Amino acid sequence: MDKQLLALLDTMPLQSLPVTGFFQNYPLEKVYREGDFLLLCGTSDYQWAYLCGDNPEELLGVIEQFNFATLYFANVEDWMLPALTQMHRIDWKLTTHRYYLQDDRNIEAPRQEFHPLEPSFAKYVFERSAYKDFTSEGYIRDRLEKDISIGIWQEEELVGWGLTHDDASLGFLNVLPAWQGKGLGESILRALVLMKRQRNLPVFVNIEPHNIQSINLIKKLGFSFDRQVSWLKIT
Repeated sequence: MDKQLLALLDTMPLQSLPVTGFFQNYPLEKVYREGDFLLLCGTSDYQWAYLCGDNPEELLGVIEQFNFATLYFANVEDWMLPALTQMHRIDWKLTTHRYYLQDDRNIEAPRQEFHPLEPSFAKYVFERSAYKDFTSEGYIRDRLEKDISIGIWQEEELVGWGLTHDDASLGFLNVLPAWQGKGLGESILRALVLMKRQRNLPVFVNIEPHNIQSINLIKKLGFSFDRQVSWLKIT
């Protein structure tokens, strides 16, 4: 990504968190710009169009240039939806709340012993995911190959794990039912945060609004709410 684009994204530090994260992981394929509004395309599991900006008129201009070259959109705020659905309908939509952790928040190291997950665990993680409609085994394998991950083993069984999504947000945090309520989820989250900080990378998560347990956990560690965003496919 060239310096001009990075400089523009830096003027929108919170809104651009997933945009910068995604294109640190995957090549930038197409750039559309209208004023200070950006639409950037790149491919992970699908070719995604990432939206970043705050001007409705500039959004319309960038969509006209883009001409719906892909039908998958990311980092979509609610006010952007009418522009995307004027001539299209939503096939599916995953809406989340984004939370971020400020750099000055102290995070203590967990006591448990952790190991990174090998890509061979992709099937195991996928089969136990609550988001099979929005992900795939191949996507999880790709994430395990490209970025950080954490696993906790008990009696030679993988009982808890966490990794990152394609936009570099923390995700896939899961603890097997028999091991829940023992603080393992918090320990995994702490370990992931510290790994991000060792790499001087921002820490953020996207959580569905109804997932109160996860929201309470990240608030306990000091995460702050940013905004509501969606991933969607249109037809």
